[in-house]
Amino acid sequence: MDYEKQLLIEARAAIRQFPGHRCEIIDLYTLAVGEIEEGGSAAHEYELFMDSISAIRKETLTGA
Repeated sequence: MDYEKQLLIEARAAIRQFPGHRCEIIDLYTLAVGEIEEGGSAAHEYELFMDSISAIRKETLTGA
């Protein structure tokens, strides 16, 4: 899997779904890509990013 490409796809989808969290999602995306570029595990960074998006989704949908 091309994790950087998938990160971008997921970030764009999340921004469309949660436009009120646009800046936060961009920050999460930028952090993940930066970590990958510095030698971090792409799979791990993708997983962390998706966990954060799931938390945003839960917070937005449940008001938690």
